Amino acid sequence: MTSRAGTAPAPRARTVLAVLVAAVAAVGAACAGGGEIRSDDLGAAATADVGPGQDRSSDPDSGPGRGDDGPLPVEAAAEPVRPIVEIPDDWPSEIEAVFGRYWLYWDAFAAAFGPPAADPTFAALEELSTPTNWASLQEQLRAFAADGLVLELPEPSITEHLLRLPDATVLEGTEGEEVVLQDCWIDDFVQRTVDGTAVAEARQATLMNVVMRVVGGEWRVDGVTRASPESDGVEQCAELIT
Repeated sequence: MTSRAGTAPAPRARTVLAVLVAAVAAVGAACAGGGEIRSDDLGAAATADVGPGQDRSSDPDSGPGRGDDGPLPVEAAAEPVRPIVEIPDDWPSEIEAVFGRYWLYWDAFAAAFGPPAADPTFAALEELSTPTNWASLQEQLRAFAADGLVLELPEPSITEHLLRLPDATVLEGTEGEEVVLQDCWIDDFVQRTVDGTAVAEARQATLMNVVMRVVGGEWRVDGVTRASPESDGVEQCAELIT
């Protein structure tokens, strides 16, 4: 199996328009990856002007959260911003192109289903999917948006996609060409409501069969399905979590 860390994208990249406006209203979370936003310590700033020997404890207009001219402004919590997904223009080999675009597909999946709300118009996920697969994803995204649900990866996350290409045929990247990958998917997505309430959690490793197809000159994901219990590697994949 090949781990994700082994692939370096080409230096030239184009940025898919994948950032939503930060102030998106909440609507109404299956297993990346944004950082935490920290607010300033306003309490320390409010008392910074008190010099040695000064005691303002008896002053009703002083103390944490107040200044000489009245209450200090309180910064509003920033809305989550959907991450950018960059898709390189080219790759060093066809196998790298297949693997790399599949890994990017999951980056785009996490971004599309993640905060601030599920986005059925997420351009990067569409570009990494065949039209058939995109139609199915859009249906799921619309359902998530209608129900006020998102998917998030915990921090830290153990999510990983360990790939192998069972068919050793040389890939050419010609239009319509198809290849099937195997993906041992370590999944720890958490399904939440948009206000942060956890609904369901996953912590499992599942062997998946992945159909990749060249559409419009690019490798795209045509479908991801669970491998049958009799498939080679199912038990070994599951043992990564047990």
